[in-house]
Amino acid sequence: MVCLAVAAVWVAVRKAPVPTTGLAAMRVPEGFRVEKVAGSNLLSYPMLGTLDDRGRLFLCESSGNTLNNKQMAEKPDYKIRMLEDVNGDGIYDRSTVFADKLTLPAGAVWYRGSLFVASPPDLFRFDDTNGDGVADRREVIVTGWNMSSNAASLHGPFFGPDGRLYLTDGRHGYKIKSKEGTTLQGMASRIWRVRPDGTGLEWVAGGGFDNPVELIFTPPGEIIGTMTYFTDPKDGQRDALLHFVEGGVYPKWYSVVSEFKRTGDLMPVMTKFARIAPSGLVRYRGASFGGAYQGNLFSAQFNPHRVQRHILTRDGATFRTEDEDFLTSSDPDFHPTDVMEDADGSLLVVDTGAWFIHGCPISRVAKPEIKGAIYRIRKIGAPPVEDPRGRNLKTDLAERLADPRPVVRDQALERLVEAGEASVGPLAGVRERAASADVRCAAVWGLARICTPKAQEAVRAALNDPDFTVRVAAANAAGMARDRAAVERLMEMATRDEPAARRQAATALGQIGEARAARALLAAAGGGDDRFIEHAVIYALIGLRDTAATLEALRNPQPRVRKAALIALDQMDSSPLERRRLAPFLGDPSRELRGAALWVVSHHPDWSGAVLKFLRARLSAAELAPEEAAAAQEALLAFAADPEMQKLVAELLAFSSIDADRRLLLLDTIDRAKIRELPAVWVEQIGKQLEATDERVRLRAVALIRARPW
Repeated sequence: MVCLAVAAVWVAVRKAPVPTTGLAAMRVPEGFRVEKVAGSNLLSYPMLGTLDDRGRLFLCESSGNTLNNKQMAEKPDYKIRMLEDVNGDGIYDRSTVFADKLTLPAGAVWYRGSLFVASPPDLFRFDDTNGDGVADRREVIVTGWNMSSNAASLHGPFFGPDGRLYLTDGRHGYKIKSKEGTTLQGMASRIWRVRPDGTGLEWVAGGGFDNPVELIFTPPGEIIGTMTYFTDPKDGQRDALLHFVEGGVYPKWYSVVSEFKRTGDLMPVMTKFARIAPSGLVRYRGASFGGAYQGNLFSAQFNPHRVQRHILTRDGATFRTEDEDFLTSSDPDFHPTDVMEDADGSLLVVDTGAWFIHGCPISRVAKPEIKGAIYRIRKIGAPPVEDPRGRNLKTDLAERLADPRPVVRDQALERLVEAGEASVGPLAGVRERAASADVRCAAVWGLARICTPKAQEAVRAALNDPDFTVRVAAANAAGMARDRAAVERLMEMATRDEPAARRQAATALGQIGEARAARALLAAAGGGDDRFIEHAVIYALIGLRDTAATLEALRNPQPRVRKAALIALDQMDSSPLERRRLAPFLGDPSRELRGAALWVVSHHPDWSGAVLKFLRARLSAAELAPEEAAAAQEALLAFAADPEMQKLVAELLAFSSIDADRRLLLLDTIDRAKIRELPAVWVEQIGKQLEATDERVRLRAVALIRARPW
């Protein structure tokens, strides 16, 4: 019997399936195929990449070593590798180290003959002046971002339609002296932009999230990016796609959000994921996959070993996505970190290999022997693209803006911009007559980058384009140019237009900075409940600082106008808001306005007397809307050191009528309170929650006890 048992085990072991790896483990939708185009004979541990105008692939490579910050700074051993497809068959066959001795190169872009690379603390420009495939000149364009060896650091750059370089930076701090002599310092995550010469550095958006990675731009110039930790892992969620807007402050909540002017609650998350660690992101622009794929996003997701497709649609002034797997792998050592569109419309997928474990909750065992690869996804039967990079591009550049080949369109636009004033007429003609709204958007951005008086006039004309996406592009460009001649039309758009155009017009009015726009913005605040429009309006009002018009709006009959005015006044420099003006709003019939008043009072610890009675009534009420609950919690946290507020929290926990959700909110408030030693009344109530009937409350109390240094 023993022999039979051993034999059975042996047979089972012999029949156990051998794990598949590489191509054999991959699946793509019917009608597509995957091929391996570069392996470990050409590369090692590629992370992120970019293509130049000749089709050369530049890869940011790790050394495969797991280093801490000190080791990485003292002996940088990462590199930029260049791969070439010499015979044009789509498979790379030549490899060169383009640049080395880098800390953590996390993104690159080719622009006008130079490679720009983010390698914290620096943004570099590399040039190969003798054409041997090796950079012989490196220049630090900007420096000052703190490095994090777990890759939650500086990423990019990404070339925006406005001609600027955009970067993303994780929550590890920076101290930067700009080319203009200004010192920028902080700890929050931020989205940055800067001109290629290093001037004009400014932040666009930010927040308490851990690690923003890659960005894409819609034709009107809207920004969408991948990021990790919009929340600590909770209810199966952690990571996201975000729609970043000017001045937006995004989750998760973290103390660093105090660095920003706020417009109310943290901005909404566009697409929520689990712990997938999304990194690379691309917007598909070609024709090879078919019309249904144009404008779709594709994201590389490290943890689940996949690339997802995101069908992007507008949702008011923001976006939403429908998500589906596009490339999946059963190989546990396949870790996609980037996805790019090649000139022929195929997708390139970067697999970094199995070396990375620093700070990763999924990959716990480093396997440096698995060095990664590059894969290409093609549509079966797609017709070949003739001259995909426009090597024979000569004249009729304006007409080429409508070319079906994306790289040709990009090259034509660059040449038109380089020609300057001579291109204004042709670009204005394209904006007026092109059938495609996307082509007209490209013409607007070309004119904006030329930025002569005649070009700006043509941009202003685009504010009346029949397609709202072109108007969004024009408002975006007018705002960045601080074009005062556009203010009248922008004020009209802010109050009467499509949601995205209203949002961008309000943003532009804030950027331009003419105080006379304040009344139009306040009128715009009453038109609907879109959070992105609301944010744009309030953020503009904060910057304009027309205190007279904004104080007057506190008496407006529309609750949303009063809400916008209240928040804007609170956030203005040298705020004129007084406690006596706030008190009536705490009892306003509008739930939304009461929540805003609570949010405002949380920034004024010396106003606790005005809010204590109100909080007691609201937190013991039968119903409490989520937004009002969040505002109440912020107020509780602001006054956590006040003995009367501590007593209130304890009394509420003691009430038998308080439901489980309210108890969870109060326990979470205690957990987040910045108090070295918890008051005795809280300790007593935490212990009593261990006997709660709801399991969630009991578990939260246990977690709180474990987390405190008793």
